[in-house]
Amino acid sequence: MTMEKDSEEILRINNLFYEALGTRNLELMGEVWVKDSRSGCVHPGWTALRNWEAIRQSWESVFDPEDQVDISISNVTVDINDNIAWVTCLQEMVYIKRDPVMFNLSQSTNIFEKQEGGWLMIFHHASPIPVRGYEPDKKTIQ
Repeated sequence: MTMEKDSEEILRINNLFYEALGTRNLELMGEVWVKDSRSGCVHPGWTALRNWEAIRQSWESVFDPEDQVDISISNVTVDINDNIAWVTCLQEMVYIKRDPVMFNLSQSTNIFEKQEGGWLMIFHHASPIPVRGYEPDKKTIQ
């Protein structure tokens, strides 16, 4: 696979991760992760979780099916070194069905490993960025 094709595939998997996060889809979330003890996750404000089972349980506990989350990512970069790649981005999350509406901005690093079947996430780390006086754009709230 060429570097360009790898980059496209990594971004596709990265976008699936954010789709799973936004739609609160645990099954889709499971499709993007490596399923062993090497996997790790740091949710904003949490300590590190290690191994897929702990990570899956964390998503299960934070996914509220009644929640409506609008997620956008920006400042996306992809770096590849052999069978390891990392994506950095800003992740903006607006929790629309909460009163008041909540906004979260985080700097994220997502690390991927190339497997026989393609690229899978091995680590997700999101660090919160304090935001003062944020008012969501009324056009994003439907």
